Amino acid sequence: MKTWKSIILIAIAILLNSCIVKSLQPFYTKDSLSFDKNLLGNWIDNKKGEWTVESIKEKFEQDKREGVTLSEEDKVAYETYKSGYYIKYLKKEKEASFIAMPFKINNQYFLDFIPIEIGDEEINSLAAEHLLKTHSVAKLDINKTVSLSWLDESKVKDIFNANKMRLKHENIGPEEALLLTATSEELYAFLKKYMKANIENKWKKSDQLTLTKTNAKP
Repeated sequence: MKTWKSIILIAIAILLNSCIVKSLQPFYTKDSLSFDKNLLGNWIDNKKGEWTVESIKEKFEQDKREGVTLSEEDKVAYETYKSGYYIKYLKKEKEASFIAMPFKINNQYFLDFIPIEIGDEEINSLAAEHLLKTHSVAKLDINKTVSLSWLDESKVKDIFNANKMRLKHENIGPEEALLLTATSEELYAFLKKYMKANIENKWKKSDQLTLTKTNAKP
């Protein structure tokens, strides 16, 4: 990771299409964080994307062992994200990096994704100035493979339109994309209710990824 200042904060979701729910605030609360070492390693998904998942805590400790001096900004970032993963995602020769914070609701794992770097020189500098760092959330299931199922925008919009749940949000831009503006505590409580809600296909299959370890035995 070397120094935190070297990370370019560009909020662009290249994992999936624009139909995942975005939020200004994290979906987790500090006391809900729960690290699982089984996610570490190299993976390939069912859409030919390549994943490298590392421990943020270990990456910082490695830097310290190599004599890298941490700035005050780096130290703050370490305290904020030391319970998370540093993820590199490569697809069709385009690479992006994410912080992913693992948390639990009852016995169900989730990942809060934050984009931190994208290797794309074609982004216009003025356009990049308009991008915000947002969060997305995926349900995480770890067995012999890893399944990631993102919170789907259409399902959440249906809930809002039917007045079945209340949560601060805005519809922004020409496409009226959904952006949640609630606090982390409110978002966490919303996810708890969403997990219990009787909603058909609430984890949309088109926004699911299945990851298999690259060194897994057949």
